[in-house]
Amino acid sequence: MEKTGGTIANATGKAQENFIENRIISEGYVFVDKAKFLAATSTLDQPVYTKQAFVGQSIFGTEMYCDFHLFHPEKHPDGLIIESKWQQSVGSVDEKYPYLVLNIKTKYPAKTIIILDGRGYKPKAKIWLRSQIGNNLIAVFDMSEFQVWANKGGL
Repeated sequence: MEKTGGTIANATGKAQENFIENRIISEGYVFVDKAKFLAATSTLDQPVYTKQAFVGQSIFGTEMYCDFHLFHPEKHPDGLIIESKWQQSVGSVDEKYPYLVLNIKTKYPAKTIIILDGRGYKPKAKIWLRSQIGNNLIAVFDMSEFQVWANKGGL
């Protein structure tokens, strides 16, 4: 069976999420079900994370979910959200970035980083994303930059 563009995109995007999750785990974070995440952050004194967690209402009034939500009692006591954006082939994904950024800056409950890779996005889109750093958006990395940041204790 031939894979469609959407199937390939989902698989490659999932590969980036697996890379991120493995790095989170290697830093000592323990997975907590998203339904128990908020309770865990107030009762546990250890690094925890969850996936596809509800983060609030979007600028359009719809429910929003993030890729990863982390809590670390020393490094990220107010939480850290990681959004994974993989674009392997040219498409319209660049047009979604302003929506993501506006939600991060005005609606997200914690500091957020975006991990952008795949080289299918327009180069100026990455430049624009990085120019938007401020408020809750604290960094935009590709996968190797994320690895370096994590190696330096960012997670």
